[in-house]
Amino acid sequence: MTGQNQPSSLYARRGASSLWRIMVEAIRKDIIGGTYKPGERLPTETELAAIFGVHRNTVRRAFAVLKERDYVRIEQGRGTFVKERVVHSRLGARTRLSTTVRDMHRISERRFVGSARVRVDRDLARDLRVPLAQFARRVDTLTLIDGIAASISSSYFPLPRFEGIEALIEQTGSLTESWNHFGIVDYHRFETRISAGLLSHTDSLLLALSRRQPVILMTNINVAVDGVPIVVTRGRMAPQHMEVVIRFSE
Repeated sequence: MTGQNQPSSLYARRGASSLWRIMVEAIRKDIIGGTYKPGERLPTETELAAIFGVHRNTVRRAFAVLKERDYVRIEQGRGTFVKERVVHSRLGARTRLSTTVRDMHRISERRFVGSARVRVDRDLARDLRVPLAQFARRVDTLTLIDGIAASISSSYFPLPRFEGIEALIEQTGSLTESWNHFGIVDYHRFETRISAGLLSHTDSLLLALSRRQPVILMTNINVAVDGVPIVVTRGRMAPQHMEVVIRFSE
């Protein structure tokens, strides 16, 4: 980092500037220059104090200023991280996250994680409009934005209508393309429910988040042109990467 090119102590350079201001500028340049990537953890207060030759209180002040200026986020007990570029996920009947990401000149990837044949519970039976205990195909996918894990989704497709869809999703990485093989050429979002919750152990590992950190829970119900549900997706979104936007027409 730029700080590593500093003299063993900043006191010789202090002049009219406070030590924390010199630190802020050095770390800011490292973030802008890409030395530290979005989501990456910065060295600890002790490590930076040694690099810059200052007291830990000076480092703490610099971190506080960088946080105020929206360059970093501080997680209690975990450290200080470079602030991520948040994706604004706009809700709409036909809004697609992939389109939103592309319009923001970001790179999105849907990665297949796993699949299972499951019996629907009461909530899924209601949302899919199928009998209780009917089977559905659950497909788990991880969405990466600019290479960073941003959300995990479990999509439930009613069986036997969508038998084999998991192989298509794994191959194409696209729900829309996979639906085309089943004669679904158009669909829209019927309902979205948003809440908050905690991650499972597996999800916390995939998103690289603490299980104690709340995440955005979003349930989407998509229907075909005839109004019949074709999938219920339960997503877990990392709040430091994703922001849900609801805009009302005037």
